[in-house]
Amino acid sequence: MRRLATPWLLVTAASCGAVVMALELLGARLLSVAYGGSLDVWAAVIAVTLLSLAIGYFVGGWLSDRRPRPALLYGVLIVAGVLVVLCPYTRPILKACAGALGMRGGALASSAIVFSLPLALLGMASPFIIRLLCHEARGVGIRAGGVYALSTLGSVAGTLLTGLWLIPEFGTSTGFRLVAVLTAATGAIGLASTLGWRAAVTLAVPVVLAFLPCPESGVGRTYTAPDGERVEVVAVRDSAHGRIVILDKGDYRLLVVNGIVQTGIPRDLARLSKGECLRIGYYQELLPYTVADPRGRKALLVGLAGGMTAAMLELHDIEVDCVDIDPEIIEVAREHFRFTGHAVAADGRLFLEQCATRYDFCILDTYSGDAFPFHLATRQGFEAAKRALKPDGVLAINYIGAPNGQAFACVVATLKAVFPHVFALRKDDGDDVQTITVFASGREIQFNKGWLDSLGSAGGPDLISQAIQRLAVAPSRPDAFVLTDDYCPMDFLRADEALRWRALTARTIGKQGIF
Repeated sequence: MRRLATPWLLVTAASCGAVVMALELLGARLLSVAYGGSLDVWAAVIAVTLLSLAIGYFVGGWLSDRRPRPALLYGVLIVAGVLVVLCPYTRPILKACAGALGMRGGALASSAIVFSLPLALLGMASPFIIRLLCHEARGVGIRAGGVYALSTLGSVAGTLLTGLWLIPEFGTSTGFRLVAVLTAATGAIGLASTLGWRAAVTLAVPVVLAFLPCPESGVGRTYTAPDGERVEVVAVRDSAHGRIVILDKGDYRLLVVNGIVQTGIPRDLARLSKGECLRIGYYQELLPYTVADPRGRKALLVGLAGGMTAAMLELHDIEVDCVDIDPEIIEVAREHFRFTGHAVAADGRLFLEQCATRYDFCILDTYSGDAFPFHLATRQGFEAAKRALKPDGVLAINYIGAPNGQAFACVVATLKAVFPHVFALRKDDGDDVQTITVFASGREIQFNKGWLDSLGSAGGPDLISQAIQRLAVAPSRPDAFVLTDDYCPMDFLRADEALRWRALTARTIGKQGIF
């Protein structure tokens, strides 16, 4: 075993590099449940990672000069592995930090509390390994360069394997456990190679970590939401783009991604009828009424979620092509939301750029109340959507934000730079964060009032027309500007709105549905 001592130091360098990057990606995924996948979360994770590694580099260099013993290094890695396996159990910490410090402060504090110590311990490895390999001054440079090269190659492998395989295939909790096993196994084998049979007992540590139970997913659990309705957790799964939770709440089935409700569909989908969405303030159903007869028209839906918009359009005999960046969402829509339409997994902007078909309608339903796909809200993104439309086609956007906010004003200003006619309709009275439906077209946007018969109001008050008149919103802020691919700071412009929307989600489904 002792002949493995020097080669295993090099393996350790690569292994630690891989684990650091895996922790960074897994950490962002863990935090996204409480804080979403916004730029704030990534900034917090990256900052804590770099600061922790800096501390680890210094402490590792200092300690290796005083106690240059391989057993100490490998013991540190075993401790790091134990700390890593505990990360999925820290959701109560995320919950507490989110409530006390808000999105930005909470994300930074949570990242520091959960990940700083294991990352610092991993950071100790490189200077320690260099010290152990350098018995004399000669050759220090090449050895140091080799160690950092191996560590960086390990980081590349860890990034690709975690992002493209580990998270999509096994999920976040199991991902942490596998990374913990790798870390502890590296330390245990290193101890055995250094101390021989005396350290053989440490080989049991990665085995124990491998068989530790993951945190309970909560599937099948029921609880009472803040509004008094009973909620059941139907399914929980991880994808490359977020943590997906399916809830049954009252008469609706909800799709929750990273703690934000993406859609709600009646559990008895057969009872959905024309005009039903308008009745509950889901004003995307105004889209079919922008033409004299929607039958036989074609629509492109970018952002499938649970398929509510697709189901609504199909009620009007509109043929719908759906695009969603996450193949898991498409599978969930088919398995849990009875979606049976045509859908492809692709980035929405890229699909628009390459689209050869021209549609009567295009719906961008990708702006969740949290993470914002900025490349679909820029002038270039809207121009790509316009090219996918027929000359008299209509673009509809499901936007979440404050009607009087700068972010919404920028979106409208950008749309007006591409489309001559823009009309926006908020869901509720007031200016707090809410769903806003925006229509844009090369022609004037008018509605044919075909809902009168569907809602049985042909001989009574026209509540939909009244709502359109009352809820129309046209922002005019002097600080609005056109968003471009080069400059689109939507994450910053709507940071407070995203936090308020997340709080609203917690009041709707309860924190149990998020955590």
